[in-house]
Amino acid sequence: MILAIAVLLIHPQLATKVSLPAEKAAINASAAITVSASTVDAEIFLPTMTSSLDAVAPPAVESNAALPDAPLPITVTAPAPIAFLRPGNPLTVSVNELRAENRRKELMWKGLVIASSSAATFDAWSTRHAISTYGAQELNPMLRPFAGNASLYAAIQVGPALMDFVGKKMMYSRHPWVRRMWWVPQSASFVSSVFCGAHNLAYR
Repeated sequence: MILAIAVLLIHPQLATKVSLPAEKAAINASAAITVSASTVDAEIFLPTMTSSLDAVAPPAVESNAALPDAPLPITVTAPAPIAFLRPGNPLTVSVNELRAENRRKELMWKGLVIASSSAATFDAWSTRHAISTYGAQELNPMLRPFAGNASLYAAIQVGPALMDFVGKKMMYSRHPWVRRMWWVPQSASFVSSVFCGAHNLAYR
C-alpha cells in the first residue's frame, strides 16, 4: 500500500515533467510555424511592395518631367555713367587752358587797375574844380590836407592801389569763393570814385 501511495505521488511529477517538454516542443513548433509563415508573408509582401514601388516610381519621374522649367535670369543692362556727362566738358584741365585762364584774369585785373586809377583821377580833378570855383570843402579827413594843392592827385591814388593789391591776392587765394570774387574790391573803388566825381561836378 505504501508502494501504491508512493507511485501515486510520483506519477503527477513525471506527468508534469513529461508534459512540460511536450508543451515546450509544441510552443517551439508553433513559433517555428509562425516564423515560417511570417517569412512566407514577407516573401509574398516584398515583391508586392517592390512591384508597387516600381509602379509608383515612373509617375514620380513623370511628375518631375512635368514641372515647369526654372525661370531664366534676366540681365538688366544699366546705362553707363559716361552717358550722363557732357562730351564737350572734359574732366581734366590742361596746362594751356590754365594759362589762358590766368592770362584772361591778368588782363581783366590790369583793365580794372586803369579804370579805378582813372576814376580816382577824375575824382581828384572834380574836387579841385569844386574847391577852386565854388569854394567847396573836402569832407574826407584823410584827403583834406592835400585838397588845397596838386598833391591831391597823388594822394587819392592810395585807395585804388590798395584795392588793386587786395584783388591780386584774392585772385590766387586758396578758397574758391574768394578766387571767384577777386574783382569786387577794384570794382567798388571804381564805382565810388565815379560817384564822388559826379557829386563834385553837381556841386554849385
